[in-house]
Amino acid sequence: YYITNNLSDGMIKGSISRSRFVVTILSCSIILFPPGGITYGFNVIDPYLYSYIVSLDKDHSTDKSRLSWVYSALMIGQAIAMITGGLLLRKFSTRNIAICAVVMFNINILAMYFSCRSVMTLALSYFLAGFTLGLIYVTSLVVGLSWIEKQYHGLVSGILSLGYGLSSVFISPLESLYVNPNNLDPIKNPIDGELIFNQSFILNKVPNMFLMFGILSTLLQFPLSFLLVRNPDTGKSDGASINGATVKDMFRRPGFYLLFLIFALNKVPLAYIHSYARDYGKTFLHDDKILLSVVIALSGIFNALGRPFWGHIHDRFGVKVSLFMLCLATGVCILLSYLSKFLTGRTTCASLYTIAIWASYFCCTGNYGIMPAATIQFFGEQDFGVKYGILYLSQALGAVISALYTSFIPFWMPLVLTIVFTSVISGLLSLMLRKTETLDDQARALLDDNSPNRLFPIRDSYLNRKDRETLEFIGLQDENE
Repeated sequence: YYITNNLSDGMIKGSISRSRFVVTILSCSIILFPPGGITYGFNVIDPYLYSYIVSLDKDHSTDKSRLSWVYSALMIGQAIAMITGGLLLRKFSTRNIAICAVVMFNINILAMYFSCRSVMTLALSYFLAGFTLGLIYVTSLVVGLSWIEKQYHGLVSGILSLGYGLSSVFISPLESLYVNPNNLDPIKNPIDGELIFNQSFILNKVPNMFLMFGILSTLLQFPLSFLLVRNPDTGKSDGASINGATVKDMFRRPGFYLLFLIFALNKVPLAYIHSYARDYGKTFLHDDKILLSVVIALSGIFNALGRPFWGHIHDRFGVKVSLFMLCLATGVCILLSYLSKFLTGRTTCASLYTIAIWASYFCCTGNYGIMPAATIQFFGEQDFGVKYGILYLSQALGAVISALYTSFIPFWMPLVLTIVFTSVISGLLSLMLRKTETLDDQARALLDDNSPNRLFPIRDSYLNRKDRETLEFIGLQDENE
C-alpha cells in the first residue's frame, strides 16, 4: 500500500510498469511467509517437540537445553545458503533457483514428520530447512532490489523481508490451536523437572503438524516462485552501473569486518527475545497464559514493521547513524523487559513488559532492513547475493554466541545485562564505520580537486570504460559535464 501510493518514477529502475513492479515486490515478500513461520514459530512448538521426543526416549537421555542447538542449526544452514545462493545466481536464473528452492524446502518440511523423533535428526532437518530457506531469501532480495533505485534500498529491503517477520502473527497461533486446542497446561516431568505434555492426543498431532504446514506452504509458495524474475533492464549484474568492490576486495576493507561483527552481535538480542522472552514473563506473569500468548503472537507485527522502518532510517541518515540508534534502542528495550518484573502493580508490570517485548522485536529486526542496503552502499551491487551471503554468515556466529550465553549463564540478571552490554558494544562499533569507504564518496573523490585520486587529466572526448561508468554512477551524463 505504501509503495503503490507513494511510488514515483525515480524509484523504479528502467522502463518497467508500476503494476509489474508492485506484483514482483509483493511476491518476493509473501514467498518468505512460510520460512518465517518455521523460524519464528519454533518457540511456540518447542515445548511440544520436546514432549514428543521425551515420550519416545526410553533411555531418558534427552536434555531440553539441546533444543537450542536446533534453532542454531537453522541459522547456520540459512547463513551457508546465502553464499551458495549468491554463487548460483551467477549461473542460473532467479526463477529457476526460486522454484528448486521452494520444492526442496517443502519436501524437507514434509520429511520432518519422520525426523522429529530425536534431537539429532530434528537438528539435521532444521539445518536443511535453513539452507533451502536461505536460497529463497537471497533470491527474493536480489530480485526485489534489482527493481529499485539505490536511494530506496533500505526501505525496500525491509518490505521484502516483511512477510518473513509477519508470518508468526498467523502461523504461531494456528500451530498452537492445532496441537493444543484446549490450551492444556504441561506437567512437571518427574525425571528432570522440565514441563512436558503427556496427553496422547497432543503428542500424536506433533508430526502431523509438519505435514499440514508443508502442504499449505507448497500451495502458497510454488505459484509465487514463477514470479521471482530479475528486472530485465538491469540483467544479471543486479543493476550495477559500476563494478564496485569485488568479493575479493571486500575482504580487504575494514568496513566489512566491522559490519560482520555488528551483524553478529545484533543477532544475540533477537535470539534471546525469540527464545526466552516468554520464559522470563512466566516468572512473574505465570498465571496469565492469555496475556503471554497475545504478547508473543502480536510481536510478529512489530517484527515485520521494524524492518522497513529502520531501512527507511538508513536511507535518510546512513549506515552509521541508523545502526547506532538501533543498537542503543535494542539495549534499552531488553533492559526494560527485565526491569518490568520489579515494578509495583500487576497492570504496570504487564504493560511495561508488553511494550518492551514489542519494542525489542521492532528494533532487533531492523538489521534486516539496514544490512542489505549497507552491503550495496559499501561494496556495490555487483554480486550482491554473494557479498550479502558472506555478511549473513555472521548470523550463524550470533546464534552460537546466544546459545553459549544461555547455556553458561543460568540466572536472568547476568544474562540480560550481558545481552545489553553486547548491544552497547555493537553500537560503539558502528561509530567506527568510516563514511569514506562507501562507493558514493569514492566516486565523488575522483572529481574532487583536493583528492589524490582525482581523475586528471580528462582529455578531449576520451574516457576509458571504468572512468565513464564512474561518472555515470554519480549522475554525470558525459565527460564535459
